Amino acid sequence: MSDLRQRKFARTRLALARVLAQALDEEPFGAIAVKRLCRAAEVSEATFFNYFPRKQALMTYLAHLWVLELGWHVQRAAAETPGLPAVQRLFAEVARTCERRPGVLAELLAWIARGGVLNSGVEVTPLEKQLAFPELADIEAVPIKGIDAWLLPHLEAAIARGELPENTLLPLLLNTLLSVLFGAPLTLLGVDPARIAPVYRQQLALVLAGVRAASGGR
Repeated sequence: MSDLRQRKFARTRLALARVLAQALDEEPFGAIAVKRLCRAAEVSEATFFNYFPRKQALMTYLAHLWVLELGWHVQRAAAETPGLPAVQRLFAEVARTCERRPGVLAELLAWIARGGVLNSGVEVTPLEKQLAFPELADIEAVPIKGIDAWLLPHLEAAIARGELPENTLLPLLLNTLLSVLFGAPLTLLGVDPARIAPVYRQQLALVLAGVRAASGGR
């Protein structure tokens, strides 16, 4: 594919993802017609289905872009201070999405609840990464992986740095953190998204204090 065609491909896919995100601020995913997305992105329906075989595939693509952005922030935090600060940064970025784009986050949670997972068949090219997030330096080098895969190495680093006890049960802690990450938006997103960030901080503090207490202070 020529450079010009690669750019057209990337810009069209990102335009469709952008108009979907904007539409999710107004109504749920199931109510959004492909025709509306095509009109907003100024493409034909035939073009849409050339890029995405069905509307759900566009939602999956948007989810990949979201975890890509999360991963960039986690990597940056880890480069400065590995361990728990990187974990806290991930929670802070999810809270920021909740406050700025509550409709998008609500549908991402629904997508996960419906069994949505990252798909190795959904490629986001380095060019798409750059065009999607031009303000994020070196974003093209950031891998796309699940939130659990971002959290686990930083929990391991927290143990190595003495921020968590050596006998921490990592699978249990990881599952607990994921429950907090997705549970707070489920209860607060439609009520007061701005409360999610402080609730995250409080619940993280409680979970980590519990881990340390359960270890006998080791």
